[in-house]
Amino acid sequence: MTSLTESSPMGIDWAKIVFALSILLSLAFYMPDAEMLWDAWMNREEFSHGPLMLAVSLFLLWKRRELLKFPDQRGQFLGVAIVFISVLVYGLAIKSGVENVRHLSIFSIIFGVFLTFGGFTYARYVFPALILLPFVVPPPTFLNSSLSYNLQLFSTDVSVFSLRAIGVTVFQDGNIIDLGKMKLEVAEACSGLRYLYPMIGLGALSGMLFDIALWKRGLFLVLAGAISIIMNSVRIFLTGAFVEFTDMGVSEGFFHLFEGWVFFLISFVVVLAACWLTLTKKEKSTMGRGVLHLGEINRSPKSLKLNSPAFVVVALSIALAPLTLTLRNIEPVIPERLSFSSFPLKIGNLIAEEDQIPGIEAQILQMSDYFLGHYRESNLPAISLFIGYYDEQSAGRTPHSPRICIPSGGWEIRDLKTIELIKDGKPVPVNRVLIGKGEQKLLVYYWFQQRGKFIANEYAAKFNLLLGGLTSSRTDGALVRLTMPISSTMSELVADQRLEEFSQNLFPVLPKYVPDA
Repeated sequence: MTSLTESSPMGIDWAKIVFALSILLSLAFYMPDAEMLWDAWMNREEFSHGPLMLAVSLFLLWKRRELLKFPDQRGQFLGVAIVFISVLVYGLAIKSGVENVRHLSIFSIIFGVFLTFGGFTYARYVFPALILLPFVVPPPTFLNSSLSYNLQLFSTDVSVFSLRAIGVTVFQDGNIIDLGKMKLEVAEACSGLRYLYPMIGLGALSGMLFDIALWKRGLFLVLAGAISIIMNSVRIFLTGAFVEFTDMGVSEGFFHLFEGWVFFLISFVVVLAACWLTLTKKEKSTMGRGVLHLGEINRSPKSLKLNSPAFVVVALSIALAPLTLTLRNIEPVIPERLSFSSFPLKIGNLIAEEDQIPGIEAQILQMSDYFLGHYRESNLPAISLFIGYYDEQSAGRTPHSPRICIPSGGWEIRDLKTIELIKDGKPVPVNRVLIGKGEQKLLVYYWFQQRGKFIANEYAAKFNLLLGGLTSSRTDGALVRLTMPISSTMSELVADQRLEEFSQNLFPVLPKYVPDA
């Protein structure tokens, strides 16, 4: 492994300058994405703890700066590999518009640069600071929505159970708690994400305060997440109890805000107490000596050296400039297609009554174009067809999964599986979902369509979008959903036959409106 002296005869420490330059180059071309992250911190309450975590990360770097005096060469080639892979993923994420992958990739690039220049010692230096930041990176929209919806239902179920346990007559309709004189809706704002994300960050930070095993630090994360979810359910339960026994207006305005802050602080204390109780007496005595305690380093201080791995990483850092500038300026290819305003209102023997979705929902979905129609045939139940098309998918502009959007207002998923329909003699995957609400039942077929590919799984659709960035400048795609009520006199078999037949007639129509590859 070739290496050069770290300083010139004039006393210029070129190794340190090149090292700092590599970090600065990575951060400079990350700035447009950093603005998106900062915007999420400032405008989304569940991530409002982000600046605090950033400040803590910088504090950790400052307190552990002594490690910078002891670079070594262990793991340098591993650092090169990490930087190389991270640069590829970062570029791919820019091209595909996957926001959260960009944030995680830049953290990985910085870690790889430190590992390459200073070996395992530098990796040890930077890792605790970087490990806090992923907890405040917004997850993919579909994952965030799924988590929010499941937390809404969990909080509602626990709250209703608790209210009934103290003798309150309450009726639950999905995420709506009906107390008779007032209905409480457990909306996304009450899902608990505002507690969950900061509490998990707190759990990670708490684990760093003590000199404890890695598994116990993981336990802190689990405890923080579980307690935040439970405390949010307790908050909703108390809101319902106050509505029942006092003035119904207390669930709104200042009380609601005050209650949220009070319970956040209580949750904060409970998380710390729970983590404290899991520690042994010896572990408690290490408070403040976790990642801040460096221990004795049995080596003499050294200077950075420029060697082969360092030169490779410098080249990769420089390559970020043309890579990011080129990818950010690539105009997406938007294929020609017909507008849904001309979509046929007759498919097979069924004639449609065109419909529109509410303006608020359309604003949330941010679709480029959509069609909603109810196809009827004699006295049979109507088949509702919804197609949401995106000419360019990016962060926040992707199809929302029906398994999240459909089961609302009291609907629950009773059966979900992937089936295969035949298109042009070939099988294509389709999700079959049976949802119910009391005696009512709906049968739903849906799939994601991207550049001629039929995809059933939401995660596979996101991966296909990311992977497609390697070979195409197209990120267009659509969600296709068929819905039909099942009457008491109709079997599921008949309903399946109707949807399958309608799908067969729909397939030849779609390419004009949802372009193939």
